[in-house]
This record gives sequence, structure tokens and C-alpha cells, in this order.
Amino acid sequence: MERNNQLLKKLDFWVGIPLLYCLSLFKGKSATRPTEIQSIGIFAFAAIGDSILSSSLFPALRKQYPKAKVIVFASPANAAIYPILTGYDELVVLPITKPINAFKILRAYSLDILIDTSQWTKLSALYSYFIKAKFKIGYSTSGQYRHVGYDSKVIHSNSIHELENFQKLLNPLGITSTESPQLNAERIKSQDLTSGELQHLRPYIVFHPWASGTRSELRQWPSSSWIELAKFVLAQNFNILITGSSQNQADALELADLMANGSAGEGIYVAAGKASLLETGKLILGARAVVSVNTGIAHLADHLHVPTVALNGPTNSARWGVVNSASRNIDVPKNSGGAFLNLGFEYPSNPKYSMNLISVQEVEHLLKQLLAASN
Repeated sequence: MERNNQLLKKLDFWVGIPLLYCLSLFKGKSATRPTEIQSIGIFAFAAIGDSILSSSLFPALRKQYPKAKVIVFASPANAAIYPILTGYDELVVLPITKPINAFKILRAYSLDILIDTSQWTKLSALYSYFIKAKFKIGYSTSGQYRHVGYDSKVIHSNSIHELENFQKLLNPLGITSTESPQLNAERIKSQDLTSGELQHLRPYIVFHPWASGTRSELRQWPSSSWIELAKFVLAQNFNILITGSSQNQADALELADLMANGSAGEGIYVAAGKASLLETGKLILGARAVVSVNTGIAHLADHLHVPTVALNGPTNSARWGVVNSASRNIDVPKNSGGAFLNLGFEYPSNPKYSMNLISVQEVEHLLKQLLAASN
């Protein structure tokens, strides 16, 4: 599902639910788990952050079924993260917004197990009908009406971290998992960024100011706050590296100019639009710390065990926050208009901008703590 396409989201809800209901009328009795499991398919069509967290399935599956082939079905929007992840055998990029093409691809596969990691989209549940699999696992999510086609339905909870929800998808296989995502650090380190360039940047702190998806502007920290934080970081003799996608490049260059405040901009570098996701991973590995809004880059840095400060605002960190000991979340309380996002789109009709309630001083304080602890 393309995250910012509102028409697709409406079609997914209003067309997807009736289609799923009609298909359920022809579904036979739910299957039982096969005794021999040689092939496992995983539907993972969500955003990059979700994809990192759902990759926690791979190491647990590897331990339980060391000889099974694990096939990931991703979308064009999140496929770039999978070279960074490890523990699967094959990646299939499914054109999910082109159903006829997607159905043709799916029909070429025959699986023992299918695990659909999608929490709310009906389209992925529809696709699960059209792939041959002996046993299908997926979420039953409150208010989403998408679970009718699965052989085993896992209750999706809004009271636990999403990492735990993904781990629960293995329960129907008799697996109780506490595994974390495993990133391909060796491949990240092998990226062709010259040692001289990295040496020139070090020591540096990564700033990632950009969110994506529904109402992304409400999850972004004010430019004035980034500028004030930059003054603090530069005064501590760190350089600043601004990351982002090609869509963020113009904004990143403008922000860097504002940070420079008319000077030559020494100590401020823009990687947005210049580095691939794999290369960005290497830049993050070389950083002393990362400050990021709650998005895929925050989860990438967190699971690379780089000290990370995540700025959450409307995002509920209990559901989507960074989790490792080297990382910290900064939240806006619910009574101040924050922490209300569960699946990522539950904005009120007139949402209040709350990211400006995260103070620069709090970020500076946590940065000092993390930097001191990493020395």
C-alpha cells in the first residue's frame, strides 16, 4: 500500500472489505499446520520501519526450520530495505497496486506456510487468497475486518510494542520468540564510501528531520529547533550529517543553509538524495549518535545499536518507539496532544501540531547522556 495515496486507502477499505467477505463464503474449513515445513512466505508490504521490525521473524524461523526456504514478498516502496536485512532466501518485489500482475506472480509460488505481517490493509489479505499455501497466518485487527481468510488469526494488540506484535505471528507455529531484527552489518560496511570521506566527516552526528506517510508534516520537528540543536552540536566539536531521500534533498539543503546562517557551512553536510539506503546505513554506523523523527531511519539506527534519540510527537513510543539500551524516546503526552498514533493514520479531524512541544534542551540533555555512555 502506497502510504500517502489516500484514494488507494479508501479503495482498500470500501472495496477490500466486501471482497474479503464474498471470498470468505467460498473458503473451506481452516487448514491445520503442516508437519513438514520446507517453504515459508512472508508478506511485508508496509513501510521501512515496519519492515525492519517484522524482520525479527527471520532469525526465529531459521532456528525452528533451518532447512526451510524463506521468501519475502515486498512492495516497490519498501524493497530497498531488504539488502540491509538478513535471514531470508529470496526477495520478490510484488507490484501491489497492479493486482493482475501481482496475481500472476503469486500463482507461481506454492508454500507450506504464509505469514502476512500487514496490520490493516485489506489488499494483502486479498492477495493471501491467491497464493497457494497450506497454512496461512495473519492479523485480526480491531475495526479492520481483514482476517476472514487466514487459517490462524493472531490478535493484533494496540497495547504492546509492534515488535512484540510481529513476534506473536509465530505463535501459531508453536514458536515463542523474543528475537530482534538482524541487520546485515557486513554488507552495510562494504558500501563504497571512501575511508577518506568518512574520515573527513568524523566525528559527526546524524540529523534525520523527515517523516513519511499520512500527515507526515505533523510528525516533523520545527526547522527552528533543528537549527538551535545544530548550534549545540557544532559547539561540541561534532559535524552534522543530514540524511533523507531524494524527495528531501531540496529541504535538506535549505535547512543546512539556515544552520550555516550565512557562513560557509563548515561542519554541515547533506547526504539526503546522495546516498542510497545501504550507504545511509554505513553513514549511520559511522555516527556518534542519531537524532531522528520517528520513521524508518530511527529504527535502522536503533537496530544498528547506534545511540539514537527519537522524536515521537503524535507517534506513541510504547507502540513504535526505539527499543535498544543505547537509544532514547522523547514523547509528547496524550494530554498535550501527542502519542495517539496506533496504526499510523488515526489523526483527528483537526489534529493539533505537537512536535513543537519537544524542547531542544531535552534533546541536548539526552544527547549528552548517550555520548558520555558511548565513550
